[in-house]
Amino acid sequence: MNAAPDLFAKVSLFEGLTTADRVALARAATVRTYRRGERIVTQGQQGDSFFVLVKGRVAVSILSPEGREVVLSTLAAGDCFGEMALLDEAPRSATVTAAERSELAVLTREAFFDLLKGNFVLFRGLLSTFSRRLRHANATIEGLASLDVKGRLARYFRDLADERGRKAGGGWTVVVRPSQREIADTIGSSRETVSRTMSQLARENLIVPKGKAIYVRLEGESAGG
Repeated sequence: MNAAPDLFAKVSLFEGLTTADRVALARAATVRTYRRGERIVTQGQQGDSFFVLVKGRVAVSILSPEGREVVLSTLAAGDCFGEMALLDEAPRSATVTAAERSELAVLTREAFFDLLKGNFVLFRGLLSTFSRRLRHANATIEGLASLDVKGRLARYFRDLADERGRKAGGGWTVVVRPSQREIADTIGSSRETVSRTMSQLARENLIVPKGKAIYVRLEGESAGG
């Protein structure tokens, strides 16, 4: 199944492309469905495809020297990944796994390069994407090195609210609740410690877990708005 042209209008990398360019992208892309837990790409393997997330969520992870999985980020609809292996032809730098049933539009290296040739808008978007990811990686490293578990967990929820949240009024932002395993792998902790620390943050009225959602109070916001 081919992708819809308006899909690429929602991807920051493709902002500024002409309608004709997005139609060409849609014709070249194929939509694939992945089950929860299914691996999409594997760290260390060669890659020749670029992915745009249409529906669902995926986890980007690496293996630590001790063999532990560390989740670097969680991507949602409109996000993209896989461009690094296309550009430098080096092995995949991370593993990407479907965190829930997900649909992805897949572009081959040939189709991606055909559009990149002579397209300054796309080239600039690619550089911006790399810059954002480098800043995110630097912040993650700094947090792991300097913050305790409570600080890392509070930052995790603030970042999640900034990136994926929906304003809920009263100074709160609501986000889809990740699993405790997903959170633990991201902040470098255990599920048990995450559970205890979430309870502590809830007692301090910094988060309110509610079913499959979590309400997060961002810094600088008050109940009065």
